[in-house]
Amino acid sequence: MAHVICVYCDSNLPAELTPAGGGEVTCPACRHPNQVLALFPALLKTWSVNPPLLADDPPGEGEAACFYSPNRRATTMCDHCGVLISDVWTAAWGSKTLCLKCLEHLREEGRDPGFQSSRIQWDNLALFLACLPFTIIIWPVMVVTAPASIFLALWHWNSPRSMIPRGRWRLGFAVLLALTQLALLIIGLVQVLFHPFG
Repeated sequence: MAHVICVYCDSNLPAELTPAGGGEVTCPACRHPNQVLALFPALLKTWSVNPPLLADDPPGEGEAACFYSPNRRATTMCDHCGVLISDVWTAAWGSKTLCLKCLEHLREEGRDPGFQSSRIQWDNLALFLACLPFTIIIWPVMVVTAPASIFLALWHWNSPRSMIPRGRWRLGFAVLLALTQLALLIIGLVQVLFHPFG
């Protein structure tokens, strides 16, 4: 059952006091009136007392039964574990059809990229390495940071960059900046080798 909470004292408002379409409810604990808007009236039903019943769907003669609910007819197969499942146990996950057990298993193990809650932003890291010599004013570190920035940018060019879609401009800018630093280092090295001081 969904709980409606009083905005004044955080007490649960009994569902039986709330009209089906919402309305004003007086909190029994603090006596303040609360305006309840029930966009989904089914949330106010007490499912613990009267749970919704699923329509019977027993397998017919020669039909397969669901692996998890043998009293239900199997309608599809799990693409992950291969068991036959009914519509009740079916979950669409991208282009795959999974049983709820496999979906929960993938979520717990975190192997499916669809369950990622965070990602390393390789584009930001490559750009950071390319900008590092400018921030700490130690130019020799370019010998390490510039190649590292180019390597990271190219290696992770097609990697997911963020939880939300964004372009590759950071990667491109990091490569350009790192290549410029390497070119300056090479020019400086040539100047020192072939045109010593004076």
